Amino acid sequence: MAKSLPENVKVLKSLYEASEVINSIRDYNELLEKIMDITLNVLEAERGFLMILEDKKGEMKVEVARNLHKENIINSKEISMTSVYKALQDGEIVLTSDAKTDPRFSQSQSIALYNLRSILVVPLKRLNRVIGVIYLDTQTSKKIFSDEEIEFMNAFANLAVLSIENAKLTNSLAMENLSLKKEISSLYNFEDIIGTSKKMRDVLRLLEKVINSDVPVLLEGESGTGKGLIARAIHFNSPRKDKKFITQYCGALPETLLESELFGYVKGAFTGALTDKMGLFEAADGGTFFLDEVGDLSISTQTKLLRVLQEHKIRRLGDTEDRNVDVRIISATNKILEDEVKKGTFREDLFYRLKVVKIVIPPLRERKEDIPILVKYLIHKLNNKNKNIEGVSNEAMAALLKYDWPGNIRELENVIQHAIVMAQNDIITIDDIPEEILNKRIIKREFYSKKLKDVEREHILNVLAENDYSRKKTADVLGISLRTLHYKLKEYNIERKNEISEEEK
Repeated sequence: MAKSLPENVKVLKSLYEASEVINSIRDYNELLEKIMDITLNVLEAERGFLMILEDKKGEMKVEVARNLHKENIINSKEISMTSVYKALQDGEIVLTSDAKTDPRFSQSQSIALYNLRSILVVPLKRLNRVIGVIYLDTQTSKKIFSDEEIEFMNAFANLAVLSIENAKLTNSLAMENLSLKKEISSLYNFEDIIGTSKKMRDVLRLLEKVINSDVPVLLEGESGTGKGLIARAIHFNSPRKDKKFITQYCGALPETLLESELFGYVKGAFTGALTDKMGLFEAADGGTFFLDEVGDLSISTQTKLLRVLQEHKIRRLGDTEDRNVDVRIISATNKILEDEVKKGTFREDLFYRLKVVKIVIPPLRERKEDIPILVKYLIHKLNNKNKNIEGVSNEAMAALLKYDWPGNIRELENVIQHAIVMAQNDIITIDDIPEEILNKRIIKREFYSKKLKDVEREHILNVLAENDYSRKKTADVLGISLRTLHYKLKEYNIERKNEISEEEK
């Protein structure tokens, strides 16, 4: 017993040191090389190969091939694939001290061809699924791998596979967005804005043009589309990035309280004003001020905001003197401000001051091709200590793609968080998706604000296009007479030259 204790202590010490090293590495390739070097150093094998199972092809790929001196091995195929596939199939360690006399390898040509002696193959298993192997061998002498070394490899393989899976997920997210990053990374860095759809690329190109300017920017989009994220991206990639970024939600406070927050006040300005207080515009001097839901501002507050934009001055409540402020204003709204101007609830002059550049953030339903990469990003972001979700089943992903997402990315994040909690294994399945997502009727939101005649006109145009602009075929599909169709075409002013086929039969 006393004799084996030092060896056990050595194993534990080596395991602790190895875990400290690999847990600090996030780069996939660097991690694999370090795992191989640690293994060779502890077990003192002549050669080591780290192989990963490729999901799509089902083949083993040699990721790292090194010798004891940490030199890369050029010909990485000179190994015993028989032992590799046995470890892969059985999910158990394959060990032989003399492969040439071992009956298990009597049919293996590689043993004699490459002069292989001792072989140790350790499977890398994650939830009973083998994702790769660590292969060690000797060619010049027989090596007896000790029980302590086998014990070390068992434990180390479990640690290594967790680090590999985490690094693969990080690498996968990076690769998914690689084309977009290449396109924009030379000019700016918007790491948290996820999406490769055309609409998001258009948004990012527009951001590229505004980040180095001080002009006001108006962000227009539904709730949950990420307007705040876009505003922060503009600030932290602009020349003002070292100054303050201050946000104020305009719909949360009564008018008087909101104005005291925005512009500050002097002592005695109102009951309870016991001392002077700096407003948020002053606090943001030199930086960026983000007004969220600017469409909810009262006319009185709009007038004071207009003065900030025109003169770059503010006046604290109860004060008689102006104060200069240097702020860039970014505003956001989920309303159509043009409509608010027509209603008289929003000042037209302020509207034009705010929208020097307007960026429309697309709702999630209009960029559904981004959902898979968003889901991967959110899983990586929301995975907790007790769960290590690796992905989403095809059925679950189909359900997510089918849903209309009225709450946009904010709703998607909530759903993924729910699914991670409910998941029974490392893959989110259809059973983990909330029932309301699966059952809720998909409604085209773009029709909500349209008048009936606009919807009817659009439908007629669509049916015409699908039937090569044949009036007769279109009338048949719509279930109306040809005469009624003629009336509708005239009513909606779509009977233009060459637009409708002259075919009446």
